[in-house]
Amino acid sequence: MVRSYIKKHDQMSFEAKLEFPATGNSRKQNDTNFDIYVFLPSGLDINKQNYTNRDFYNSLKTNIRLTTPFYPLDEIIIGDESPYKRLIDSIESSASSPSPEIYAEYETQIKRFCSIFGVALRYEVNRILRTRNAEERDKRIKKFTKNINRIRKQYKGLKKGIGEIPAKDLPVSVFQFADEYQSLLVEKHILTLVSRLDSKETEDIRNRNLLDKMVLDEMVYRTEMGYPSVAKPNRSNEDVLHRSGRLKKFIESNLFLNTDTKKEGILVEQVLFSIAAGIAMVFATGVAFASQMIYGNLSLPFFIALVISYMFKDRIKELVRIYLDKKHQKLFYDYKTNIYPQNKKNIGFLKESFHFEQHEHLPPEIIDLRNSMRSTEITEESLGETIIHYRTKVKVDTKGSIKDFHGITQILRLNILDFTRKMDDPEKEVFIRTKKGFKRAFADRVYHINMILTYSDGKDFEVKPFKLIANRKGIKRIEKIDINKRVEKKIE
Repeated sequence: MVRSYIKKHDQMSFEAKLEFPATGNSRKQNDTNFDIYVFLPSGLDINKQNYTNRDFYNSLKTNIRLTTPFYPLDEIIIGDESPYKRLIDSIESSASSPSPEIYAEYETQIKRFCSIFGVALRYEVNRILRTRNAEERDKRIKKFTKNINRIRKQYKGLKKGIGEIPAKDLPVSVFQFADEYQSLLVEKHILTLVSRLDSKETEDIRNRNLLDKMVLDEMVYRTEMGYPSVAKPNRSNEDVLHRSGRLKKFIESNLFLNTDTKKEGILVEQVLFSIAAGIAMVFATGVAFASQMIYGNLSLPFFIALVISYMFKDRIKELVRIYLDKKHQKLFYDYKTNIYPQNKKNIGFLKESFHFEQHEHLPPEIIDLRNSMRSTEITEESLGETIIHYRTKVKVDTKGSIKDFHGITQILRLNILDFTRKMDDPEKEVFIRTKKGFKRAFADRVYHINMILTYSDGKDFEVKPFKLIANRKGIKRIEKIDINKRVEKKIE
């Protein structure tokens, strides 16, 4: 089943991450459908006339890559099928049977090891932060730090084996890039954990000191190794951010996929437009024949009838074209993206489309869920709610084309700048009652943009409702709505 996440990316954008699993050979089972319904308040004045398909796709950034295999932190270096064992095997092969293909596999395994390590760190940090019991959280933090130290020690110990590879420059530099990247990963995720620990719990205070020391140790290590990714006081440190970004792109290149995007249904679209022209021409020709029979070839009434028929012909053509175009949008998607691993054959495709949806045309389950999400007794239909519908269909079929392949990940990043242009001032004056009367204050003026995410794979169907709280300055927060308990949880 598809796994999905949604979060605030920056002040003006939110990000949805969708993980589509690789499945068998049956086309029906391979098709996974994902839909986003965005319910916009009428006050934003977003409609078909001022927000087109081009506007939407210009605001949308899509990335497609391989899904990183998941391993718990304590299993990354344990077992014959662990990422660490595969890395060792690739190093030994590079030393004993050097070749460009072997070196490429060695580089892939190093990058994959780092990617798996990063996913495991993020998962464990979130798991710790979800733990409410202080004693249990303390145990998990101790296990977390122990596993990190063990993984880092084991990886650094591979340096001797790297030195035995004949082509020293490439293997050593790849190893060092990965070493620096892992150090930055540890620093990043530990600082995230420290920033969100409860400062009042005794165990958390003690653990914070331990975690701070680990961060400092990584900084000292990178300095000793001569790695340039250490921030320094009284400097802009732009080179540090640039370096970390380059390292991230280098490591994640093992997940990159080549894509080829084309507009879908172009031939059918042209056929439909030709049908519209044909229907209009039938009308015009019919009027011409009838007028000729009634008024003759060379007469003023015949001339007037021809002019009027051609006037109506253009309008009929346009109306039929609009009607057929709506039917075309329901049958076809806007774009089709073929997906390829690097230098390999097609493993699937992704289709996507965007359009405005009428409330009465929504699926019954979406209508019911939208009604249950309402926080006031005033219905949005009476306020003229605008509904945007973005849908994708994904098919992934590996058939053994990629080793250790789990699926693909689609990352959608939507900029809401166009939605905020006609919002009111972010603050509005209000008056607060006090013991001595009342006083003036300012309240945040916000807009609620409701979203419903749905996905299905032919067997299962799942929905996830969210609420995006925004003002003219951008996104304030995103809340996940618990359908059963009617609880709205803030997403960091």
